[in-house]
Amino acid sequence: MLAESARPTPSTDASTGHAAGGMPVVRMLDEQTIGKIAAGEVVERPVSAVKELLENALDAGATRIRVAVRDGGIGLIEVADNGCGIVRDELAVAIQRHATSKLQAFSDLDALRTLGFRGEALPSIAAVSDLTVRSKASTSEHGHAIRVQFGIAGEPEATATSAGTVVTVRDLFANVPARKKFLRQTGTESGYIQRAVAAYAGAYPEVAIEFVADDRRSFATSGSGDPITAALEVWGAEVGNAALPLEPLEEISAVAGVTVTGWVGAPSLTKSHRQGIVLFVNGRWVQNRALSFALEEAYHSLLMVGRHPVACAQVHVDPAAVDVNVHPTKAEVKFEDERAACRALSRATHAALARGPRADLPGIRLQPVPGAPAEVGGTVMPVHNQQGLSTLRPGEVVSSPSPTAGTPTVPWVAPQLQPKPSVVAIGTEQDAEPVPVHRSGVPVLRVLGQVGGNYIVAEGPDGMYLIDQHAAHERVMYEKILGQLQGRESVRQPLLDPLVVELTPEEMGAWEKSQAELGEIGFEIEAFAVQAVLVRAVPALVQRVDIAERLRLILQELASGGTGASWLDAVAISTACHTSIRAGQALSVPEMRELVAQLEQTTHPRACGHGRPTMLHMSRGDLEKQFERR
Repeated sequence: MLAESARPTPSTDASTGHAAGGMPVVRMLDEQTIGKIAAGEVVERPVSAVKELLENALDAGATRIRVAVRDGGIGLIEVADNGCGIVRDELAVAIQRHATSKLQAFSDLDALRTLGFRGEALPSIAAVSDLTVRSKASTSEHGHAIRVQFGIAGEPEATATSAGTVVTVRDLFANVPARKKFLRQTGTESGYIQRAVAAYAGAYPEVAIEFVADDRRSFATSGSGDPITAALEVWGAEVGNAALPLEPLEEISAVAGVTVTGWVGAPSLTKSHRQGIVLFVNGRWVQNRALSFALEEAYHSLLMVGRHPVACAQVHVDPAAVDVNVHPTKAEVKFEDERAACRALSRATHAALARGPRADLPGIRLQPVPGAPAEVGGTVMPVHNQQGLSTLRPGEVVSSPSPTAGTPTVPWVAPQLQPKPSVVAIGTEQDAEPVPVHRSGVPVLRVLGQVGGNYIVAEGPDGMYLIDQHAAHERVMYEKILGQLQGRESVRQPLLDPLVVELTPEEMGAWEKSQAELGEIGFEIEAFAVQAVLVRAVPALVQRVDIAERLRLILQELASGGTGASWLDAVAISTACHTSIRAGQALSVPEMRELVAQLEQTTHPRACGHGRPTMLHMSRGDLEKQFERR
C-alpha cells in the first residue's frame, strides 16, 4: 500500500474544475472571491452602502452628517460626520471582516442598542469599490486615511482632516459587472438613496443631516430635535403641516414595555403607495408588514380605497425582546411579542388622529344650492364632489377643494348632456334583429347606475355592460390628447397662480427627459429650484384634479420606463391615466351618461392606453343561464 505522500495527485481540468476522473476538486476560495460573496449579502445596491455608512455615523455619535452621491451612487458615495472618529491603529482593523466596536461577546446581542454590529459593512463595500476612509479621533492631534481598492488595502497615512470620519466610495461594483448590469437608471437609484436618507433624517431630528445628489442639495435638516420641524425640512410643507405628533399614551391605554414616538399624517394627506410609511424599531429603519397594517388600520374608514397614509413612527422596545439578526441588511426584525408592538402603534395613531383638527376628518353633508336644481327625466340628480352632495345645472361651474391646502386645482364643469350620435343598424346574426351600434362598434347603451364607485352599469340591445370608469375615461383622455397633438383642440390652460411642485431626483430626471413631450401635450413647466419645478399651464382637458399629485404620478410612471410606441406616446398614455377619473370616485347619473357617450365616440373604446379592458359584456342568454331560465 502506497504511503500518503506517494499517492499520485489527480490532474485537474482547468475549464471545469474537475479531476481527470470526473471527481470535483475541493479547494479554498481566495479572499477576494470571499469578499465579493459577502458583499453580495450586505451591499445589494448603492442605497445599501449608503444606509450602512449612515448608520455607522449615527453610532459614532455624530450631530452633523452630510451624504453626497453622484450617478445614483455608482460614481460616488461620500458620507461625512463629526462623530468620535477612528484612531490610526484601528483604521487597518476597521476594514477587515467581522471587525466591530459594537460587540465584545455573543451575549451582547441581547442588549444591543447600536445600529451596526455585523462587522461587514466597510469590508463588504471595499470588496466591490475603491474605498477611502479619512478619520480624526477626538483624542488625536492628526488625522489618518486608508485606501482599499477592490479588496486590496494600503497602509494608513497621515492626512489633514477635521474631527470625525469621511468615507468615500468610488466606482461601486466596477469589479462585479453582473451586479452593476442589473441596477436601474441612475435617477431611480438616486431616488432610493434619497428615500433612505430622508427616513433617517426624519427619525433622528436631533441630528443635522444633509443630502446632496449630483452636486445639488435635495434637503437639509437643522438638528433642532423637533420631529415635526424635521418632517417639514425633509418632505416639505405639505407633509409638515399635516403631521400629527405621536404622544405618550394614557396609563389605561399604554402597552407595557412598548412606547411609540414620531408622527402620523392627517387623513387629508394620502399617497397611492405605502412608501410614505416610515417605520423604525429601536432606531433601525425596518420593513414590517404587521406594523404597517396596524398603522393603516387606525385610518379605517378615513381614507379612500387605494389610498395610504403618511407617517414616520418609532417603536421602542427592550432590546432583549427583539431580534435584529434575522436579515443580512438589517431590514427586518423579529419581535418576541409582535402583537404588543402593533397594539401600541395602533393606539398611538388612534390617539393622534383623535387629537387632530376635526376639519381634517372627511365627512359628507348636504349643501343647499340656490336656484332650481338640474332635472333629468323629472328627477333631481345629485352631483358628488369632495364637499358633499349637491345639485347642479348642466354646464354650471364648481370649484372642488384641493386635497392639500394651498394646492390649486382646475375648476370642474358639470357635463353638458348631448344627444346620441347617429348610429347604423348591423345584424348580429342572420335571423336576429338589427342592433344599433356606433361607428366605434359599441352599441347604444343606457346607463343604470354605479357599483362600488368603480363600475358603471349599463344596458344594451343585447344584455348588460359593466364599464370600468377609470379605464373608460383614460381612453377618452388619451384620444383627446392625440387630437390635441394633431391641432384639433385647444392645448393649454394657464394657471392663475403658478404652482411650485417639489420632486424627487427620480421624478426630476423623468421631467428633464420629457420636457419637450410634456410641452407638446400642453404642460408649461420650468425649473424652479434644485429639486422643484414651476407649473404655469396644464392641458386644457385636465380638470378637477390635484395638479401637483397627478404630475408626480406621471413622472413616476415615466421614470419606470413608461408604456407606448414612442416616448411621446408614453407621455400621452401616462398623462391620460393620471388625469382621469379615479376608481372609487362617486359619479352622478349625468356624469356617467356623459362619460359613456364620450367613450362611444372614441376610435378604440374597448381598452385604455395601457391595454386594460374598459368594459365587460354579459348577453341576455348568459343572464338567462345564470338565473336558470333556459
